[in-house]
Amino acid sequence: MNIQEYISSGIVESCVLGLAGEAERVEFEQMCALHTEVRAARDAFELSIEQQALAGAVAPPVPLRETILQQLAAETVPETIRSAPVVQMRPIRRSAVPVTMRYVAAAAVILLAGSALLNIYYFNKYRDYNQRYDQLLALQTQLAKNNNAMQTRMSNYEQTIRGLTNPYMARVTMEGKDVPDNGSPDPGSVATVLWDTRTKDVYLMVNNLPMPETGKQYQLWAIVDNQPVDAGMLDMSHGHMMVKMKNIPRAQLFAITLEQQGGSVSPKGPMYVMGKV
Repeated sequence: MNIQEYISSGIVESCVLGLAGEAERVEFEQMCALHTEVRAARDAFELSIEQQALAGAVAPPVPLRETILQQLAAETVPETIRSAPVVQMRPIRRSAVPVTMRYVAAAAVILLAGSALLNIYYFNKYRDYNQRYDQLLALQTQLAKNNNAMQTRMSNYEQTIRGLTNPYMARVTMEGKDVPDNGSPDPGSVATVLWDTRTKDVYLMVNNLPMPETGKQYQLWAIVDNQPVDAGMLDMSHGHMMVKMKNIPRAQLFAITLEQQGGSVSPKGPMYVMGKV
């Protein structure tokens, strides 16, 4: 594009006077940024317009200034405005905190810290005493249980002694060696049946029986007319104390077999001891 032809096309005058379209104005701004000739032509046209405006300006009459100043001086200020008192603004100063208040605040902080420390101390003491109380309570509970167990054991011992000294008690000693054909798994096993001949109550006392394996339990049988009759299950936790079993009106033999936990209707396990009445 020929720059001089572009300038001579009237685009400069149109853009400066605001007569050009949007596309022409954008293009003109780009040309001004790229070409110093276009920019110089724009500045020259703007300067010429300013000079023409100044050359054609009409100065106001000289008396006009004096007239305006006299009118401003003649205007009166309202009385309320002129008589309004002028208030002197003074900065507000905060009074200094008294020294005693500082000491009081410091003492309050110290007391607060001391109170917090005392609270922590007494809380730890309370927790310690509470733990000791729980331990003593648990110990007391355990002692009560032990006392109950001891009383139960003493009662069983007394019952055993009464049974052994009761003249109406028939004593039947059952031994492993008396099992026919050496059929006892432990020939050294011994147990004693105390049979009250008046009430027909049966008591069993273990002298020597091996501890059964898990899931097994000893069962006492009364042999009546060659038929086994369930006389009760043996709880080994009673040790050597006399334990009451079932009531048996009559019997010729007593025997103990090892059965499944809970017992059987008829003997199925091995016989450990047997004794004749």
